[in-house]
Amino acid sequence: MESYQKVFDVIKCALWNTGKASVDPEVFRELKHHAVSTLPAGVLSSLTMPEKMRAVWQREIYQQISYNVNYRHEQAALPVSVPYVILKGTSAAKYYPHPEYRSIGDIDIMPHRKDYAAACEELLQNGYIESTGEVARDFGRHRQFRKNDIEIEVHSFFAIQNNQEQAALLDQLILDHISSSHELPDDINGLVLLDHISYHMEEGLGLKQIIDWMMYVNRCLPDEMWPSFQEMARRTGHEQLAVITTRMCEIYLGLSEHRFCAHADPAVCERFMEYILQCGNFGRKQKADEDSMVSKNFLTSARTVKGTFLFLQKRGLINWKAAKKYPILRPFAWLHQAFRYLRKGLRRKGNMEKLKTEHEVALRRDRLFDALGVTREGKGIVRYQDGKYVK
Repeated sequence: MESYQKVFDVIKCALWNTGKASVDPEVFRELKHHAVSTLPAGVLSSLTMPEKMRAVWQREIYQQISYNVNYRHEQAALPVSVPYVILKGTSAAKYYPHPEYRSIGDIDIMPHRKDYAAACEELLQNGYIESTGEVARDFGRHRQFRKNDIEIEVHSFFAIQNNQEQAALLDQLILDHISSSHELPDDINGLVLLDHISYHMEEGLGLKQIIDWMMYVNRCLPDEMWPSFQEMARRTGHEQLAVITTRMCEIYLGLSEHRFCAHADPAVCERFMEYILQCGNFGRKQKADEDSMVSKNFLTSARTVKGTFLFLQKRGLINWKAAKKYPILRPFAWLHQAFRYLRKGLRRKGNMEKLKTEHEVALRRDRLFDALGVTREGKGIVRYQDGKYVK
């Protein structure tokens, strides 16, 4: 963890004005891996680094800020007349001291269920091109549209949980607070940020989403507000994650201390931060060894027959070109993926030794996920289908 102290120092300097920090090429790479390299824009001149690197960094910051401006313009001009709420993105950035420095990806909106088809149709009628992938289409959580190099996701449901009641409750809280402002109340927004962390844990999560939560806590969750938030977080399945993530941010990222998380286990906080640092934003640092990453995910999911099937089906829909072309083949994607793994497994060098190592990593990750109380595909992901929540 010591090797990442410079990364933490830069983040603290950017967010809390803690003074000067030193940056080398490795620190710069780490910040980019975690999609937080724009955060130091306001303090870039005070950071110690080679001038050539400063110039490169400045150009990248300008590019991201330019994209953010276009993003906000596109979001403000969305041709969607039905009521909807904006999730993540600018709804997370508003808690930052400089919202314009928080890197933004796509635009996520959620209308009332009765308006879902109409919202999608309005985008299509106004020049947006649908880009929904096979996995997203099969799961039915959202449809994707693209225009002016910006992606729009329209959600039919948002919550990703292993428990139907918890998923239904979070989605209903979102739907109940759709208004003309397109913004959620802060307490509901906090639950959305936690669910986003939970959802992406298996594929790998970076510092960006953790910092989203930290800035929310800093702005909206003093100790006196915790009891009411705790009750909602307990009902939606996010209480453990809220407590441990907050304490981890205090230990490593400079968040001021809160009584409500003082009892969190420091060892779990350390394992959580190590896992985040190994992954990068949405597993970006693991892409170089994608076979190993997929293998660890499979070993984590393969605790039950259902978990194994769900994992194979999801990967099969990603990898089987024929299923993408012919929908009739999609129910058999799991079978194609099973044979694919068998072929690849036989070709891997040092099969048993690698498998043993990956199994040990998967077990450690499983214990971490248990401590955090996060969602896992192997336990059966809930989705909204035909008017009800099903696994």
